[in-house]
Amino acid sequence: MSLYNFIFDNGKNRKYRHITFWFAWIVYLTLNSVFGMVTGGNTIASFAPVNCISQELIEVAAEIAFTYLAVYVLVPLYFAQHKKILAFTGFMVSFFILFYVYYFIQDKSSDKLFYNLWFITGNFIGVGPMFILFLFLFVKMMKNYYLKTEEREQKQREKTNAEIQLLKAQVHPHFLFNTLNNIYSFTLNKSPQAPMLVDKLNDTLYYMINECKAQFVYLEKEVQSLKDYIELEKVRYGKRLDIKINVEGDYQNKMVTPLLMIPFIENSFKHGASKMLADPWIQLFIQADEDILHFTVANSKPADNFINDKGGIGLNNIRKRLELLYPQNHLLLIESTENTFTVNMQIPLQKIAKEFVA
Repeated sequence: MSLYNFIFDNGKNRKYRHITFWFAWIVYLTLNSVFGMVTGGNTIASFAPVNCISQELIEVAAEIAFTYLAVYVLVPLYFAQHKKILAFTGFMVSFFILFYVYYFIQDKSSDKLFYNLWFITGNFIGVGPMFILFLFLFVKMMKNYYLKTEEREQKQREKTNAEIQLLKAQVHPHFLFNTLNNIYSFTLNKSPQAPMLVDKLNDTLYYMINECKAQFVYLEKEVQSLKDYIELEKVRYGKRLDIKINVEGDYQNKMVTPLLMIPFIENSFKHGASKMLADPWIQLFIQADEDILHFTVANSKPADNFINDKGGIGLNNIRKRLELLYPQNHLLLIESTENTFTVNMQIPLQKIAKEFVA
């Protein structure tokens, strides 16, 4: 049983938590009595443990009854509709009953009633039943506050994850539509390359649909998926397209969020190479440092094909995902000039220990 479960679990650990709380309180009261006796000039020999423990047990039994009545009956009753007067009356009646019991079992240090009432009332509030009630309430409120905060954070994480999954899912139809159009044009011409394209598409879709469900994927597989997509696109351009791919760095035992790079590459074909009548080019640079992935893709574009730094649906999709995944921990720079469109992105890499790598 972990400390977290012991403190916050409302199942079987709850009763052990309450037992521990009251046991600690009994120990405190007993030690406090012994300390008071010694500092009062009495000797250990004069200490009557049976009487002392009996007194503490009676006191604690009354405090337990009062505390649970107040916390689990009167407080909820107070916040119920039209029950405030009943709750207040119940609290005052139980308060005076408890005070009478507490006053009755206490040792009286004087024959003067006022002095005894003053002294015992101070103990009743400062180190007695009222103190333990407020301590119990404080612990319960802090526990509930922590659990509510954790619940809100969990709901926020689930909401964020749902948004990410939705944005990630939007990549699939966009990619599939463009690629199927390419394959369709080859099948119309009965090109022998059509089966190869279908096979590449099958591998890419398998990766996207099955392996990209995870929060992180191996960097090697993500890069290979990019290369497969580029091969699918290159076929229809032939030698007309000048494309350069430069991949550097150490990829061992590193993972990355899937499908963050492919929309930028898809964008470079859709709004760049496909719009150029002559000499289209694309340059892709990927570098994996110790814990940062550097990604740059640049492409040519016609001078009259204006693309602003906001981008289309695909770029806005990635921008939103980056904000959800890496708030204030990523870099995305998009630059559009008269003849080129460039994207620079930096995102954190996840490094896994070698012993966990199959």
